[in-house]
Amino acid sequence: MRRSLAVTIFGMVLILGLVACSNSKQADGKESGVDDLSDELIIFNWSEYMPDEIIEGFEEEFGVEVVYTTFSSNQEMLAKIKSGTVAYDLAVPSDFYVKVTKEEGLLNKINFDNIPNFEHIADEWKSLDSDPDNEYSVTYMYGFDGIFYNKSKINEPPTSWGDLWNPEYKGHVVVMEAADEINDMLQQYLGNDINDPTVEQIEEGGEKFKELVPNILLFSETPIAELVSGEAWIGYGYSGEAGVAYLENEDIDFVLPEEGGIRWTDNMVIPSTAQNQATAEAFINYMLRPEVSKLLSEEFPYGNPNTAAVELLDEDHAKIPGISLPQEQIEKSEWAVVLDPERTQVVNKVIQEAKVAGGH
Repeated sequence: MRRSLAVTIFGMVLILGLVACSNSKQADGKESGVDDLSDELIIFNWSEYMPDEIIEGFEEEFGVEVVYTTFSSNQEMLAKIKSGTVAYDLAVPSDFYVKVTKEEGLLNKINFDNIPNFEHIADEWKSLDSDPDNEYSVTYMYGFDGIFYNKSKINEPPTSWGDLWNPEYKGHVVVMEAADEINDMLQQYLGNDINDPTVEQIEEGGEKFKELVPNILLFSETPIAELVSGEAWIGYGYSGEAGVAYLENEDIDFVLPEEGGIRWTDNMVIPSTAQNQATAEAFINYMLRPEVSKLLSEEFPYGNPNTAAVELLDEDHAKIPGISLPQEQIEKSEWAVVLDPERTQVVNKVIQEAKVAGGH
């Protein structure tokens, strides 16, 4: 009798445990069932933008092997997705390229029933112009294009894009490699509409850029090593790169220029060539768990749209450059869009010519 009762109790506990486990899985976005997940997930992301701990945690919990590949620019990302050579399951384009890939039919709609953790994304990072109906993307991180600098090398904080042209900084300036982002900076510095420059204004920017090239140490979206070592004194780049460098060298700081700077989001999307959409959605939901998203911010301190994750961060996190910029500066910053093919071709031409003329 006692043994039978014990077995019954054990059975009830086991059943309750399975129900709880099932409910937990549903809460974590496994509604489709673990059996529906693929053995492999191919992710296409920016370099230096995903902690190994997150990938390893997903692989261990879900039994999925993650193939993690990287790109260095939105143009590279777009070209490789369009080629269809690799069937990427998940990619992370910037907001203005979400719109491009969507309009070219390169994205699948996301099944948000599989992503209950989407509720943690702040409303201000939903329904963006690039995806107004919240069908194709989930904000991954956000940030700004501005000026990072080393306070031990530069006495007065920079205030303008024009500071990059200071002859005292010759050989110590870093500029992003992508031609469209360089053009955004140039057009804003010249007082033009960054989203609707004329061909003449683009060419004017190219001439201005030729004057800057002799100051440039290197073109890079990820100049962390050069910032940390002190080889790079100042540059045009991402707020998050300044934040990562700051974690190793507290002399690194970041400001938005008086001309405004550029604001953007990077976003998780599912390419139309994806073979494992349900698994990609499971990964997105996993990324949005507050404790997982917190790990992302701790290693790569860009702006995090996940309010529940931000609440878990140490209070010192707000001191990292680019995290707590003055609201009046943020409001002055601009969203950028992709120019039409004709003007894009002109941009690529004039920027490349300037680089070659300067020996880069």
